[in-house]
Amino acid sequence: MSGLTEKIAALTSALAMPAISKTAQRWAKRSIADVIACGLAGSKEPVVSILANTLASPTGPALILGSRTRCSALDAAQINGAAAHALDFDDCNLVLDGHPSVSIVPALFALGDMLNSDGSDLLVAYIAGVEAEIRLARLSNPAHIDRGWHPTATFGVIGCAIACARLLNLGADTTARAIAIAASSSSGLRANSGTMTKPLHAGMANRNGLQAALLASRGITANPQALEHKMGFLAAYNGSIPETLDPAFDDWGRNSALENPGIAIKQYPCCAFIHCAIDAAIELRARGQTADAENIIVHLHPRRLRNIDRPVPKDGLDARFSTQYLTARSVLNGTIRLDDFDGPALADAPTRALMQRVTLRAHDNDDMNFGEVEIVSSTGNRHKAWASVAMGRDPTNPMTDDQFYEKFRDCSSSCLDADTIANLYQNLMALELQSSIRSTTRLMEECRSRLPHTTKV
Repeated sequence: MSGLTEKIAALTSALAMPAISKTAQRWAKRSIADVIACGLAGSKEPVVSILANTLASPTGPALILGSRTRCSALDAAQINGAAAHALDFDDCNLVLDGHPSVSIVPALFALGDMLNSDGSDLLVAYIAGVEAEIRLARLSNPAHIDRGWHPTATFGVIGCAIACARLLNLGADTTARAIAIAASSSSGLRANSGTMTKPLHAGMANRNGLQAALLASRGITANPQALEHKMGFLAAYNGSIPETLDPAFDDWGRNSALENPGIAIKQYPCCAFIHCAIDAAIELRARGQTADAENIIVHLHPRRLRNIDRPVPKDGLDARFSTQYLTARSVLNGTIRLDDFDGPALADAPTRALMQRVTLRAHDNDDMNFGEVEIVSSTGNRHKAWASVAMGRDPTNPMTDDQFYEKFRDCSSSCLDADTIANLYQNLMALELQSSIRSTTRLMEECRSRLPHTTKV
C-alpha cells in the first residue's frame, strides 16, 4: 500500500496498546478527560439545547452528557461534540492549529455506549484517530487554515472516522473507505468563529466521522485514494498536493504526536490564540504595573489577528475571540474564568471602559505563539511583558495533576456532585482498566442533587 489514504488506514487499524508509550497513554487519558469535562460544562449552553430538541431520537444507548437522556449514537455524538466545544475550553495542538480531541472523543463514547466497549479499546482508538489527524495536518498547514478552513472540523472528521473504525475493528481496507467517506463530509469555516456554529462544527465532525465508519462497515463504497487523489482532499482543501507525503509518516510508532509537539490543555476558556496576551497581562498586573493604564498595546502574530480583533463583542461567544475584552479582564482580575462570559461580566463598566484603551498591532517575530502586552500609564511610563504559549499547557509546560483536576472539577460541577466527579475522574485516568464504557458514562449523567465540591483525588 503506497497511497496516503491506504497507508494511514493500515497503520491505524493495526495500532495496539503495546506499541503506545506510557507517556502517550497518559496524555491521551488526560485529553479524553478534558473533553468530557468541557462537555459537561458546555452541556447547558443554548447551542446544545437547540441541537437536542432538533435531533435527539426518543431512545437509544448513548448518553447526552450532563443529562439522564439516552439517544442514538449518531445524535449523541453530534450533541456532545457541540457541548464539548461550546465554551472553547477543550484541548489544542499547534500542528493541527485547532482542537484535536473534541472531534473524536464524543463519537467514541457514543459508539462505546452502543457497543459496550472496554476502556482499553477506546483509548487505542482515540490515539489512532488523533495521531492520524495531526499527521495529516503536517501535510496541509498553513495553506489549509489560511484558506479559511476550521481544522477542528476538517481534519477532525477524518480523525474521528479513523478512531471509530478502530473501535469497530474494521481492518485496513474498510478503514480506508471510512476515511474516504469522511473526507467528503469535511467542512467548517473559520468565518463562523464566535458564533454557535463553531461548536456545531465539532458536533458535525463527530457525527459524520462516526457515520462514515458505520457506513463503511456496512459496505458503502468510496475511493481508497480520496486524500491524495488529484481531485481529492489535499488538492481541494489545500490548493495543491505536497511533493512528498513523508511528513505524515516520519517516526510513526517512535515519536507520537501526543508527545511531540503534544496536546495542549487550555488553562483559559477562550480562543487559544489570545492566551499569550492573557499571560502577559496577568504578569503585568502581578508586578503592580496596570493600575494607571492609559493605553494597552497588544502585539500578536499577524496571522492570529485576523480572527481575534473584536473591539466590541456582542455576547459571550464573541467575547471568547476578543483580544480587547480578554486583555481588559486579565488586567482587572488577574485571570480568565468561565463566569467571565456571563452577562454581568460582559456588562461590567470598568471592563467596557478599559477595552476601549486596548490597541492590537502585528509583531514581526517569527514565533506565532509570541505575544507582548505594553501598558502606557497616564504619566507616560511604559511597562512590557511577553509570553509564548503554544495554544495551552503542552508537555513542555504541563499543568500539574492538581491544576488539571481543579479544571476537571470546575467544569464538571454544573452537572455532577463531588463524589461522582471524583469517581469519574478516577475512571477516566485509569481508562485502560475499565471493562465497560457504559459504567463510565453512567457517571456522566446529571446528578439530581448536587453537593459541595470538596472531594479531592
